[in-house]
Amino acid sequence: MAKVLSEVLAGRKIVPQPFDATIMQVAVPLVLPAAITANDLLELIDLPPGVDLVDYDILSPQLDSNGSPTAAFSLGSENAGGTDLGVVYEAGLTFGRTANGSVSRAGTAAHLAADKSVARRLALKVTTGAATYAGSGKTLVAVLHLRG
Repeated sequence: MAKVLSEVLAGRKIVPQPFDATIMQVAVPLVLPAAITANDLLELIDLPPGVDLVDYDILSPQLDSNGSPTAAFSLGSENAGGTDLGVVYEAGLTFGRTANGSVSRAGTAAHLAADKSVARRLALKVTTGAATYAGSGKTLVAVLHLRG
């Protein structure tokens, strides 16, 4: 299992944090490595206590160029050891399967039940690797809708 840090967690980009009930959109870019495989974690952002993930959109270029693409992901918060998702907000996300890229939007509201009294790290987990990986050096962007 490999971990890939977003531009935010790597310290190359800064993002504002919400401070009131206003919903703020935060773009979190992540440059993809030479390869990703099942169980890799694509770490997005640390949410401090009191910040709520209200909605999200994952915008991605083509990651799987196979005629029958298989790449699939889950979004959630990492466990205390940072070795897996401790809480899965949504599974079966299939962005990056078309030549022009694609977008995955929140399809459930499970993330609204997350314990926001504690800090948590949001991550995408590769649940199924790409049949033909085509993401090397490409950037996906997680647009997070956050509320303080």
